[in-house]
This record gives sequence, C-alpha cells and structure tokens, in this order.
Amino acid sequence: MRIDLSGTISRLLFGAMVFPLAALLIVSAGAAWLAEHWDGSTDPRLWLRAARLEPASARYWEHLGLYEQWDLLNGGPRQAAADLERAARANSASSRIWLELASAYETMGDAPRARQAYRQAQADYPASSEAAFRYGSFLFRQRDFISGFEEIRRALLVDSSLASSAMAEAWAADPDIDAILASALPAKQENYVPAIQFFLDHKQFDAALAVWARLLKLGDRIEMGEAIPLDNALITQDRLAEARQVWRQALEAAEWPHDRNDSGSFVFNGGFEHDLAQGGFDWRESSIQGARFALDRGVAYSGSRSARIEFDGSANLDYQNLVQYVSVQPGSRYRLLAYLRTDGISTDCGIHLAILDLRHLSQPPVVTSDLTGTNPWTLVQADVATGPGEDLLGIAVQRVPSRKFDNKLHGAVWIDDVSLVPLAGRVKSGPR
Repeated sequence: MRIDLSGTISRLLFGAMVFPLAALLIVSAGAAWLAEHWDGSTDPRLWLRAARLEPASARYWEHLGLYEQWDLLNGGPRQAAADLERAARANSASSRIWLELASAYETMGDAPRARQAYRQAQADYPASSEAAFRYGSFLFRQRDFISGFEEIRRALLVDSSLASSAMAEAWAADPDIDAILASALPAKQENYVPAIQFFLDHKQFDAALAVWARLLKLGDRIEMGEAIPLDNALITQDRLAEARQVWRQALEAAEWPHDRNDSGSFVFNGGFEHDLAQGGFDWRESSIQGARFALDRGVAYSGSRSARIEFDGSANLDYQNLVQYVSVQPGSRYRLLAYLRTDGISTDCGIHLAILDLRHLSQPPVVTSDLTGTNPWTLVQADVATGPGEDLLGIAVQRVPSRKFDNKLHGAVWIDDVSLVPLAGRVKSGPR
C-alpha cells in the first residue's frame, strides 16, 4: 500500500505518527545500551540501576542476586533471594536461575523452598546433570541419603565425567560403599574407573576393590592401564595376595599378552616380547635424562625383541629405571639369570642386574657381574635367598655412579631372557 504524502496535512499526520514511535525506539535502545553499560561495570550500585532500568531482564537481576549472596554488608542471602526471585519471574524457564535461587534459600535456612527451587530447575531442564548433581548434594546436606544417591546417579547417567566429584560427595555424606554401588554409581565402565581412582587417592583400598569387583562383573574388556593404579597401590600397601589376584584378573579382562612359562620363572615378560604394562608385576620404565629406553625388534638373544637402553654420555648416571616387582616365597632360594649385550659402555662402572629387597631398600642389593665396554650376548646370574617374611623382590637394570673423574656414561646395553627360578627348577642355558 502506498501512502500519499503529497499534501501538507498528510505529511503532518504521518510525522505525528512516526516521530513518537521513532523517539520511543530511540529511548528504548538508549535504555538498553545504558543498562548493558552499567551491568558491565565493576560497581554493584550500577548493577542495581541496570536492573531497575530494565526490570523485565532476568540477566540483570540474576547478576545482582549472585553478587548479593556474598555481600553480607549490603546484601546477604535474603536480598539475593529477592533479586533472584525477580529474575525467575522474568525468565521462569531458566534452570540456572532456579539453581542459584535454591542455593540462596538454603543459605537462608529455608530448606523447603530450596527443595522446591531445585525441583523447578529439574523440571525446566530434565537432562541437566548439574541440576541433578547440585540437588543431590543438597539432599546429602539434609541427611536424605537415599534421595541424594538417586540424584547423583541421575547426574552420572547424563555426564560420567562427574564420577570422581560424585564419589567425593557421596563418600563424605555416607561412607557406605555397598550403598553407593547399589544406588549412586551406574553400572558403567566409564563410572567405575574414575571411582576406583578416587578411592585410591583417598587411601580407601577396600572401597576401590569393591568397585573393581563390580567392574569385572560387567564382563567388558578393560584397558590394562585402568587396572595398574589399583595393583600398584595394593603392592605398596603390602596386600600382595590381593595384588596378585587383581593382576591375574586384569590380564584376563584386558586380554593382555603373556608368554607361556615352562621354566617356572617368576619374571613376567622376561623376553620383552610384549609392550610393558608399566606397573603391577610387569616391567616399569621411568625416563631419566641421559638415557633412552626402547624395545628393539632388530636385536634379540631369543625371540624377536629385547630391551635396549642407550646412554648419551651427558651424565654420571645413577640408573635404576627399568625394574620389575616380583612376588616370591619367603624362606626360599632363587637364581636370577639374564642375557646382556653391550656396545661401548664407558667408565669403570658398567651395567648389571640387581635384586632388591623392596621392604629394606637400605640393604645392599644382590647383583650380577658388571659389564663395561663391548660384549656379545653374555649370561649373567646371581643367587638370592629370601628371608622368613620376604615375599617381594625387585629386579632392576642398574648402574651405580662412578667416582672417577671421567665418569659420564656412554654406550648401549640390550637385555633379554630375564628369569628368576627356584634353584630346584630348570635353568636355561644357551640360545633357544
């Protein structure tokens, strides 16, 4: 439709209609800009002006309410609740606002209204893991553990990354691992693994074992790295029977490769034919400046691989960075055997294998002969007797620092076919 503005009266009438509308839009835009400007300042008094200038904006009332929860001189929880109520009226579908309002009500000591606000937050956003988690924490503080466990479970079903935090809340509220497993922790691997780590971090080893047992019942394949922290902790805590059991269970659940052991050796992966589990009862290798470790597919005494350690000549190394914990029988005698090959090992202090008493590390280790310079595959061995209570040994590739002036370690060593056998057992000799 065309408007005829050719006449003076029509132009005056059109201006009378348009100019007030334009002025209204300008004023409205100016108010919105000013409120935004005030809200972005660091002065809470200007935040209040922004909220009053734009009273229909939930964002400004929410900003003010969040600040006043902590401003005990000029605000406090009651004023915060009042402002958050204004925000909720302006935007009743905001789960976030209802959660903050629930927090303000709880701070005021008004648990019924806090509970109602939490439920409203969930009604507005049923899939919110944050709403369920915060509501569960609130219920724990109200000593309603059953309902709290249900809400924590709801949160984890949506977001398994909350598992560690969920265990912290649940355990602090009610340290009953059976109740937590039954009601709070969904039966999923992504929940169980961080739960185990949480309990290990807090020295709750029985609880960690209970979660591990549930993890195994799932029947899913696990990663070996998910079992190693538990096994390491049990070894450290001298709970060897449980550590051995977890190790066997982990090997099966992870489908971890291991060689057939016809020699009766107590060493796992002695030929380095498989990748290291980096813990448990397999080899653990830790890096150290001046040395580089690798599994060598091109050089082996038998099989297809050996362990290779190269030293770059930059340091007088105190090396003991490739070690395996071995569970043995007390009051028994064993023979350690291994094949070593060296290339240009410098200094008077060479490479040997050491048998360590892991519970008495101040005791001198039992060691094999030292190899320096260049040597073909050479059998090294040493005998050790375990004491009445000695059931855990460490086998390490070792080099002690030299006291000579020319003491920087250079060269390479290869290690293969490491075994620890009872003296009554069969001892391997010569290449296979």
